[in-house]
Amino acid sequence: MIYIIRMRNIAPYNRLLCLFALVFFLAISLEAQERLNTVSLTLKSEPGTIIWVDSLRYGAVAEGGEITVSNLSVGAHTVRARLKGRREVAQGIKLSGEANQTIRLDLSKLADKAELNFQSAEELRGLGNNTEAIDLYRRAIELRGGNYPVAHIGLARSLLSNEKYSEAVAEVRKALREKGGVYPEAHTVIGNIKRTQGLYDDALTSYQTALQQARNFSPEAHTGSALTYQDRNLSEEAIKHFQMAIAQANDTEPIIYFLLGSTLEREYRNKEAVEAYEKYLKLQPNTTQASALRSVLKQLRREIR
Repeated sequence: MIYIIRMRNIAPYNRLLCLFALVFFLAISLEAQERLNTVSLTLKSEPGTIIWVDSLRYGAVAEGGEITVSNLSVGAHTVRARLKGRREVAQGIKLSGEANQTIRLDLSKLADKAELNFQSAEELRGLGNNTEAIDLYRRAIELRGGNYPVAHIGLARSLLSNEKYSEAVAEVRKALREKGGVYPEAHTVIGNIKRTQGLYDDALTSYQTALQQARNFSPEAHTGSALTYQDRNLSEEAIKHFQMAIAQANDTEPIIYFLLGSTLEREYRNKEAVEAYEKYLKLQPNTTQASALRSVLKQLRREIR
C-alpha cells in the first residue's frame, strides 16, 4: 500500500503532527497485517498421536481427538504425526488466509518391526533412559538394513547423553551420508556434541551450517549457538540467538525463555530478565524450579523500582 499526504500548505507544527499520525497509522496497519498473516491449524487424529509442524513438537492429540496449533504463517508447512504401533506420516500442507483450518491425519497403517523399535527408543530417550534406548535404536537400524537416518540421529542424541562423543559423531555422519549431506538436524547435533566437548569454534561452524541449510529456521541451532556464545562470555551474541530461537519456537520450548532470562540477569538487564522469566513461568507454572524462580523475580522487581 502507498499512502500520500500533501503537506505543502500545512503549517510546520501541523505537518509534524501529520507525520506522527502517519507513522502511527502505518505501525497499526503493519501489526494488523501480521495478525492477518497468522492462522490456526486444527489436526484431527487418534488420541495420543504426537504432532510436529515444521520440526516443532506441539505435543499429543487430546482425548477429544484433536489438537490446535496457533500462530502459523500463511503458506507451506510440513506436518508430521507419530502414534505408537502405527506408521509415521508426514504431510505437506498449504495454509490459506482463513483464520482456522482443519485437516485429518490417517495413521491406519501398522508400523514394521524396525519402526516399532525406533518408537520405543524415542520413548525411552524422552524419559532419560538412554542406555536402553541405544540398544533399541541399533536394533531398528539393523532391521532397516542400515539406512535409517532419523534412527541414527536419535542414537547419536542418546550416545551424547551417555558421553560417548566419538560414537555419536559416527552416527551423525552415517545419517548425513544417507541424506546426501543436507540434513540441518544432523549438523545441529554435531554442534551439540562439539559444544559439550568445549570445541566452540567447531560447534559454531556446525550450527551455522545447520542454519544455512534450514534457511535460518532452527530454534535448536539458534539455542545451541546462544549457549556456545554464552560459554565464550559473548553475551550480546547469546541474547540475539536466544531471541531468534524464541521467535521461531512458537512457545514449544519454554526453557529458552529461562535461558534468555538468566543471560539478561547476568547483564543487569533486569526488566527484560523479568519479562523472560514471567513468560517461562506462564508456560511452565509447575516446574520444579518455579518456587525458587518466583523468589528471584521478587528480588529483581525490587531492584527495578
